[in-house]
Amino acid sequence: MDNTVIQDYVKTFKRYRTPVLAVLATLMLVSSAVWTFDVPWQDIASYFLLCVAGVSVVALLSAALVFAVKRLRG
Repeated sequence: MDNTVIQDYVKTFKRYRTPVLAVLATLMLVSSAVWTFDVPWQDIASYFLLCVAGVSVVALLSAALVFAVKRLRG
């Protein structure tokens, strides 16, 4: 393989390594909660939807604030 192809692969791998590992760690934690402590999947799913809704509200409020500040500055 060409050296630049390898360098591009390593650069891409390093960029996405942390988020991928974070998602895998979260999945492992959720799975262990379900299997070890008998937490129902429905509770996990409802908590996930609640978290997505919360993050969406924060993102929308942030976007509105950025829009308002840009509009006020001209």
